[in-house]
Amino acid sequence: LTTGVVGVLLYQYWVNQTQALVILGTLLTFFLIIETARLRLPVLNDLAVKLWGPLMRASEINRISGLPYYVAAALLSIWIFPKPIAVLSILYLAIGDPAASLFGVLYGDYGPRWSNGKSLVGTVAAITVCTLIGLIMLASLSIPTGAIIFLALLGGCAGVIAELLPIEVDDNFTIPVVSGLVLWLGFILLGL
Repeated sequence: LTTGVVGVLLYQYWVNQTQALVILGTLLTFFLIIETARLRLPVLNDLAVKLWGPLMRASEINRISGLPYYVAAALLSIWIFPKPIAVLSILYLAIGDPAASLFGVLYGDYGPRWSNGKSLVGTVAAITVCTLIGLIMLASLSIPTGAIIFLALLGGCAGVIAELLPIEVDDNFTIPVVSGLVLWLGFILLGL
């Protein structure tokens, strides 16, 4: 959450697209080297698990963590999408995904679960948070109120749909890329 929000703030206010792409490209290369070394050298993997174990999912101990996917998705979003869409798509991952996880873990047993184990409660939390993020961010643009509401709802739902897609790609990658694409199409559809 912190990394995504800080990264978005840097991109929004202090770093241009080229600088952001260079920074993210460098980080992606670094993380891929670290991940490859960690997975090939058991001693390094043991050290990584000891240091970052509380932040790692159990499934990441013997496979690539979500971090390179996160950075790759941010890089791709900033490279392809207009700035407001890239910012929103990264925020959907940075804030919406942890909200879904938090509410899903705490209250997920109070409702049904999807076939992938995710809960309806977590899904509703993510849609709500992502829609609110969209309303706040889109309100700063010079677009009609109806378009802001439509795009905020569209983006809020797109981020969640990306996570629920039955594909074997890390959601740290799919959430920004799919939601960014859907938002971009929404902007085009509205002629914005």
